[in-house]
Amino acid sequence: MSVPAEIGVVGLGLMGASLARAARAVRPDVRVVAVEPRADVRAQALADGVAQVATAAPDAALARAGLVFLCTPVAAIEALLAPVSALLADGAVLTDVGGAKERIVLLARERVRSAVAFVGAHPMFGGHGGYAGGAAAAEKWKGGAVAVITDAPPAAVDAVAAFHEALGARVVRCTAAEHDGAVAMVSHLPYLVASALATAAREAGPLARELAGPGLKDMTRLAQFPFDVQGEVARRNAHVPEAARRLQGHLARILAAIQDSPEAARNALEAARAAREELF
Repeated sequence: MSVPAEIGVVGLGLMGASLARAARAVRPDVRVVAVEPRADVRAQALADGVAQVATAAPDAALARAGLVFLCTPVAAIEALLAPVSALLADGAVLTDVGGAKERIVLLARERVRSAVAFVGAHPMFGGHGGYAGGAAAAEKWKGGAVAVITDAPPAAVDAVAAFHEALGARVVRCTAAEHDGAVAMVSHLPYLVASALATAAREAGPLARELAGPGLKDMTRLAQFPFDVQGEVARRNAHVPEAARRLQGHLARILAAIQDSPEAARNALEAARAAREELF
């Protein structure tokens, strides 16, 4: 079956909890072995039926899981590659949900033992709320996009893709380099721009703060993400500087247009509006 009889989920934050819930919605008899250092979250996951086994650290309980997900912040994913793969049975597939793939894929080649396949993956949806937000976030797999990285054995890639498709996701297969180049522009740079805009707006003084409305709130939403969640990801993406140069070029062109003439300003900004409509 696309959802195996037993899966491992390391980390019961928003992504881990939502993935486990989505899997159980598709296959109610799936046995979820969870790893979560917080005792209160482990107890709640067992009480909710989100997990059937919950341990504080990776241990032999993961050995029966043929598909194991690393659902922690990206720095922890890197640290867990070797110790978790050492616990898995030969032929198992280890995967993740991290937002930057080139570095993780490279480290996996060095750290994941050879009898275990590593397949990078990245659900392109998330949010806030930790374990408590997992129930609502589980619905995001239905129709959400999940990047599955093809720098891995084809059978393992197929297994990870089939799992996410079974949960209702739209799987996009790509290499790690292709993924990071794309998300530098559509995910990591927006986070950095939102962070810079929030800082600049705060420095604009009390009147600007008093007059700030929904537009600024929407534009700076991504700045709410903790550094460990999004900052650690953005700084690992080698494609971000090129994405920033592209943005700077377009911003300079628009600024020049609005200073040039009403017609130039209209053309530049209407073209931008059309681009936004094409994206969404």
